Amino acid sequence: MPADRTPITGRFHIEATPSLVTADVASLVENNVDDVLNLLMDDEFFETFMELACAEPTAGHDGHAPERLTFEELKAKLVERLATKVALTGPQALRAARRMEMFAKPMVAAAEQAEAALLHFAKQERRAS
Repeated sequence: MPADRTPITGRFHIEATPSLVTADVASLVENNVDDVLNLLMDDEFFETFMELACAEPTAGHDGHAPERLTFEELKAKLVERLATKVALTGPQALRAARRMEMFAKPMVAAAEQAEAALLHFAKQERRAS
């Protein structure tokens, strides 16, 4: 369990939606779920987690209830312990970069065209007034 937030190894996939380039990092998520479950079974976090799990919700919950603060504190401590990076070899990084560039280029071109059209429209509006 990486207490030092060591980047994890594993496969990930670069994909595209119509407006975004995404990185599917299932290996990172699997690693973090494993770490969270192990941390929650550890004495350091178990009692706090059980208090939260067994607590009765405060009436008129306004988002500032005491159990919400405890939840946020526990969440922050757990996140502090989890990996946030996927380690890539040189060849993996180059493949990922090429796929990201391939997906991003058309998106950048479309955004630049839209921005140019807006600027052109704005200039015409100023001239007309």
